[in-house]
Amino acid sequence: MPTTRSKNALYRIMLPFCAPVAGEKPVSAVIGHKVLNIDKFVQIIRKHHVLGSSTLIVSQGQSSLICTSSDNPLHRAEEDTFYRVASITKMATSVLIMRLTDLNILSIDIPVSDCFPDKREKQALHEITLRQLLSHTSGIIDPVDLETSMEKGIPFSEIVPAARQYSPGSAFHYSNLGFGLIGCILEAKLNQPVGQIFREYLFRPLGMKATLEGYQVPKEKIMPVSRVLPYRKGNDLILTKLGSVPLQNPDPLRHYGHTAGSMYTDVASLHMLMKVLNGENISFLSENALKTMRTDHAAYGSVSPTLTYGLGLLHIQDHHISEYSVYGHQGFAYGCVDGAFWEEKTGRILITLNGGCSEARSGRLGLSNRDFIRWAFRKELPLW
Repeated sequence: MPTTRSKNALYRIMLPFCAPVAGEKPVSAVIGHKVLNIDKFVQIIRKHHVLGSSTLIVSQGQSSLICTSSDNPLHRAEEDTFYRVASITKMATSVLIMRLTDLNILSIDIPVSDCFPDKREKQALHEITLRQLLSHTSGIIDPVDLETSMEKGIPFSEIVPAARQYSPGSAFHYSNLGFGLIGCILEAKLNQPVGQIFREYLFRPLGMKATLEGYQVPKEKIMPVSRVLPYRKGNDLILTKLGSVPLQNPDPLRHYGHTAGSMYTDVASLHMLMKVLNGENISFLSENALKTMRTDHAAYGSVSPTLTYGLGLLHIQDHHISEYSVYGHQGFAYGCVDGAFWEEKTGRILITLNGGCSEARSGRLGLSNRDFIRWAFRKELPLW
């Protein structure tokens, strides 16, 4: 992923010459409402080298699902294709936490160290709250060997002390480790595997086809992911190592890799989650819980002046892409750039998931997501 301004510029220069393309006719199916600006949509698919995708747009009870495919690599989206949605998992995690808060099972402002009996874990999480983990203000940054630590099962108490670089609440630093610790807290509090907690309190009540354990989904139903730059033929990823391991028993010291980015689901299920967040499903979360999630808790600063962060939610205020506030989340992982967003005033929804895409960014917002949002909310949906 191009993480600096100079690397991002070089990436964008090389992209047209070195990345695979979607093909002459990438749209394989349109299900639902007729898409009126399909040519512009195809331009975005080609511009960002999107390799197999499902895009759902929704307005006033009408919806359209656009499935696309690529020939080399062969990625073909179907109506029921599953995707590993990367950091969009954070949005689902936050909805789950606020649901448990409404049920008086959790409180987002109680120190999370209270959930652990041993001194070492208490010290590692000293003075940190769930609210701070949900808003990336816990002071924890991601260590360079985070993925290796997760796969090896190293207890969080061994890696968190060195990852605490700032006082809790003092600064915003986007942290997968911090968000992943929420899984440990859930297991310590409820004494259940984190996958089961998601099923019981989020997926089943909302009727979502979703899991944190990707091995439960037939492989042929999961969209493979290819990094478009550098592209390596035959190097598709279907299941991560974490997604291949069953969560049979709670392990609050080691299950810090799932709540940050390990959810597998389809666009229809994400739509159910989005209807909670944009206020259509008023029975699942209280008005106060939704307000708390949407309230700005931190800002990206000069690197992305149009972006702020609530609890598991990006807040975009950019009149170039929408005249209204836009909420949601994006997901970067292994070459995909996913997005799930809604407009605050209109309730219109955009969900776009793929099996490979340009990872170029504008600040911290994926350029593909920026273009899809602008197309959906300024061009397509106003015509419906």
